[in-house]
Amino acid sequence: MKHINSVKFDTTPISKTKTIKRLTVAGDKDAVFSVYVVRNNDSYYYNFNSKTFQSTPTRLLQKKITRDDGNYGINILFPTVTADKNYDVYVYAESHFDTDFNIDFNDSLLYRVKNVDDRLNEDGTYYLNNDTKLPSSLYQYADIWVRFALDHTSTVVSRSLNTDTSLNTNVSVASTDGAYAAWEFAKPRAKRYTAVTNRLSVVDSPENKVKVNFLPTMGTANNSMQLARAPRLQDFYVYGSVVIRSNEDGSSNGASAIHKLTSVENIKVGDQLVAGTNSGGVGFTLTAATVTKIDPIAKTIQTGSTNNTIAVGSTVNFKSYGLSGMYRNFGWRLKVTNLTGALSTVTHPNTGQPTTFNFTTTKTTSTLTTGTTVVVASTKGLGTGDSISAIGLTTAHGSDDAPITVAFITNSTTFEISGELNNSQILESTPMFFTGSALTAPVSFEAEILEVGDTNMILYLDLTNVLTITDESS
Repeated sequence: MKHINSVKFDTTPISKTKTIKRLTVAGDKDAVFSVYVVRNNDSYYYNFNSKTFQSTPTRLLQKKITRDDGNYGINILFPTVTADKNYDVYVYAESHFDTDFNIDFNDSLLYRVKNVDDRLNEDGTYYLNNDTKLPSSLYQYADIWVRFALDHTSTVVSRSLNTDTSLNTNVSVASTDGAYAAWEFAKPRAKRYTAVTNRLSVVDSPENKVKVNFLPTMGTANNSMQLARAPRLQDFYVYGSVVIRSNEDGSSNGASAIHKLTSVENIKVGDQLVAGTNSGGVGFTLTAATVTKIDPIAKTIQTGSTNNTIAVGSTVNFKSYGLSGMYRNFGWRLKVTNLTGALSTVTHPNTGQPTTFNFTTTKTTSTLTTGTTVVVASTKGLGTGDSISAIGLTTAHGSDDAPITVAFITNSTTFEISGELNNSQILESTPMFFTGSALTAPVSFEAEILEVGDTNMILYLDLTNVLTITDESS
């Protein structure tokens, strides 16, 4: 009796693009075996001659090991796909050719390649297939994406991208369901990157290192934008969701700050409940509530003293700030570095040279000699309290060298200054420069993708506490 001693096949998930995997059958010389591969999604079989999948059963039939080293190698071509696929690879020992598997390797005549990834979910199902049955031999995944987007509570701010291609790396522009555009990085599910991978890369920018640039822009006149502080890692957030479970006595829920969940695995203290959908698919809003306590045994959350009535079976969405929520809710791991944000600076309108000022406009109508009313080409982006620099501008008349600043904005072409000029004048057509408010505020960061997640994810950078929007109309 001749024996097959091992079957080697790399079960690492493959991408959506055409991929060749090699199957190696090792055993005694003259051992005979057959191989067949099934695409489980549609029960198609791999044709080893045409290298395609077909509906009619077929196999690689009765191959003999002839090499002295006892190995027989077979290439299997997995085609490009547009949706997730999974495959089982079988090796059959041909007993009528006096061949069997080594009993220490397999105890029957048919061997299905085992997937080495046996990770389990919280509910005891396998990570790869979310089922209790053993995973397939191989999984082929369509791309999963992470999108990087901005957020701000003010609708005045346009969450624009800086589309200068020289500034952005390994990302493409994507729409966020008709809302603001985002930067997108897409790779196959569960793909992992290591420091070794990056060190061995032959390119200056490994595929998992991205750089993104945004250009938040003032979208409305009579509003101004100031930088309150620099952006922080704690300003990033993702949306997660939890499900309200049934009560043990079958009763319905009343207003409460304690909510029973089917799982508390993906929510943490500090997460903010924002809205939800009931079991009938109807959306609802919630009184803003922050999770203050979690009981992992009872699977309950508490939102301080804030009460909400949430029906059994409802799905509740929450915001999870910081980067830890990415893995808990979507399986993504990434590291953010070089996070920066600042008000933009302007170039000199006459010379084209860079300046350190945030805003510029031109004095119009007439020369300013007396009074505090200044007429300019545009005040859009100008803010109360902004400092001013212009030829002819002096300190305020009658004061102890007090600088003149913007007192308030009158309309789209007029503003008041904080004091009259001190024996000076600002000529018509003079460029005026301002510091403190700007029309745009470039924001950028770099992200190193360590592990692609299980599902698509949008990672938001919340600029609400970074950029202050002031209504200048009053």
